[in-house]
Amino acid sequence: MTFARRDLLALLGVAAAIGLMTAYRHVYVEPRAWGAICLDLSQAPFACRPRAALLWLQHWQLWGAGAMLLGFWAFLGAPLAVRAAAVALGVIAVLNFNATWGMIGAALGAWAWVEANARAQGTARRA
Repeated sequence: MTFARRDLLALLGVAAAIGLMTAYRHVYVEPRAWGAICLDLSQAPFACRPRAALLWLQHWQLWGAGAMLLGFWAFLGAPLAVRAAAVALGVIAVLNFNATWGMIGAALGAWAWVEANARAQGTARRA
């Protein structure tokens, strides 16, 4: 199986999104000191606002729900960008403790991505 340039770029985008989320969590979410700094959002530094949004999305399982919705869309025939987003958001959901729905979204996105490439290569061989 060969990869097209667009697949490589999409894979790099997925890796970048996962890497950025991992780095953000490592710096601003996991240290206990940031919990104390961000206790009062009205007086907290700007970094606390995205942190609060991330934790709110985590609490309400919206990382996983978004990944699963993107995965279903990808599975139903969405373009490559949606398939890649489903994989990226699925892994990000797992990083944010929304593992059940996140894994479903990542699996559906990856399945649709591989299946679309296999279908494209099958039609290229017939021609």
